Amino acid sequence: MIDLETLIADLPARPDPAALVAGFVPPPRFASKRFADYVPDPRHPSQARAAARLREVAAELRAAADGGIGKRLRGLFGGGRAGSGVYLDGGFGVGKTHLLAALWNESPEPSAYLSFDELVHTIGLLGVEGTREAVRGRRLVAVDEWELDDPGNLKMALAFLRGALADGVRVATTSNTIPDELGRGRFDQKSFTAEIEELSGAFEVLEIEGEDFRHRRFHADPGRAYFLDDAAMDEALSRAGPRALSAGFPALAAALGEVHPIRYVAMVESVDEVLVRGMEPVASLFDGLRWVHFVDKLYDRAVPLAMTSAVALGELFPSSFLSGAYGKKFSRCLSRMEEMLGERDSDANESPPIPPPR
Repeated sequence: MIDLETLIADLPARPDPAALVAGFVPPPRFASKRFADYVPDPRHPSQARAAARLREVAAELRAAADGGIGKRLRGLFGGGRAGSGVYLDGGFGVGKTHLLAALWNESPEPSAYLSFDELVHTIGLLGVEGTREAVRGRRLVAVDEWELDDPGNLKMALAFLRGALADGVRVATTSNTIPDELGRGRFDQKSFTAEIEELSGAFEVLEIEGEDFRHRRFHADPGRAYFLDDAAMDEALSRAGPRALSAGFPALAAALGEVHPIRYVAMVESVDEVLVRGMEPVASLFDGLRWVHFVDKLYDRAVPLAMTSAVALGELFPSSFLSGAYGKKFSRCLSRMEEMLGERDSDANESPPIPPPR
C-alpha cells in the first residue's frame, strides 16, 4: 500500500500547464452523464425547467457549429451581454453537476470542463491572458462550484469572464449561491458592488430547487452506520491493493496542510482506494476547508473511501462551521461523505444496484 510520506514526496513540484489544460474534462463520476439519465423530482418543477433550458443551450451550440455561421452566432452568445452565460443555482444534491456535465457531453467540441478552484489556480499559473488564450476557440467552458472566497478570486473570475465572453465562449457554471450573494460573509461585498453586479449581469440564472438526492438513497442521519469497525477495517486492509492509501485521520489532515490544494487532484489520481482510521472532529476552519476540498476530489474521481470513527458523521464539523460563511461547503462535504461511505457499504452487502446519482 501507499503511505502518506511517499505519496506527498512523489507529487510533481509544479503541474505542467499543457497537461493541466488538456485535463479540462468532466471527472470520472460525471464523465458519462447525459440529460437522458437526469431524473427530475416532480415535486420541484425547476429541475425539469433547468434541464430543458440546458438542452436548448446544447442545441444552440450544435447549430452554431454545424451551420457555418459560428462567428455571427458566437457574437450573440458572447460580448458580455446578458444571457451569454448560464448559471445553475441551487443547494447541494439537486443535480447541478450532473446537468453541467450533460451540457458538456452534448455540446460540440472543443469545450472545457473544470472546477472553479482549478480555474483560479490556472489563472495563477498562466495569468488572465494566458488562461484566456488557453480556452479561446472553445465553444463551451463549464465551471463547477463557482464560489468567491476573497476579493482576489472575484477579480480573477471577472477578468476571465470578460475575456471569455468577448471571445464568444459560452460559459456555464454551478453554484450553491445566487450571483448577487457571492462572497457574502467572506469579504466586504459593499466594496465590490460594481464588480459583483457586472459578474451577475453576465449570466442567465437557472434556479434549481429540491432536496439532497443522497438522502433519498441513504439515511438522512447515518450516525455510525457506514463506518467500519476495527475488525472490518483490518479485513479491508488485508484485501487492499498496492495503490491503496492507508492513513490515520489526524495524519492525513496534517498532510493535506503540507501541499497546495490544487495538488489534491494528483494525490487522488495516485490512489485506487483510501482507508482512514480514527475520524475525529475538526476544530480548525482551515483544516476543515482542506478536508472539504480533498473529499470533493475523491468524490469527483469516484475513489472508494472507508473510515473508522468514534463519532457520528454529523459531528465531524462544529455547528459554527455549518452555520457560517462556508456552511454550504461543509454540508455538501458531509452529504458526499455519506454517499461514498454508503456506496462501499452497499457494495460490501451486495445490495441491488442503485440508480445513477443525479
